[in-house]
Amino acid sequence: MPVIICECKVGIEASVKAELASEFTKAIREIILSPLDLISVVFHESTSENTYRSGEPTSETLLFCHIRDGRSDGAILSLAKKVSLIWSTSTGQPEDEVEVLVTQYPAKFVVRDGERLPEAPRV
Repeated sequence: MPVIICECKVGIEASVKAELASEFTKAIREIILSPLDLISVVFHESTSENTYRSGEPTSETLLFCHIRDGRSDGAILSLAKKVSLIWSTSTGQPEDEVEVLVTQYPAKFVVRDGERLPEAPRV
């Protein structure tokens, strides 16, 4: 944790995914000070007939950022905006077709390598 899950259209080049993962990782390190070895980025691709908005097919992207609880509202907003900008810049998809959602989880409910994660850095 943090984990960024990218619900996006099919066909993004592997090199673009690698760039996105690298840029998301840098942003997470800079903004919420998460240890590098805890950051994961996952891509779920689907076709427009599997993604709907207002009842109509869409190729919009949803980016879910799952982080440990304890970050300030300002840090969370900065992360959401940076993730949106990185996606748009790397893929060429306009930001008005990208939605970023940040969810926080208490560290006491997050386990990695069989151990509970420590509390998140306060930023």
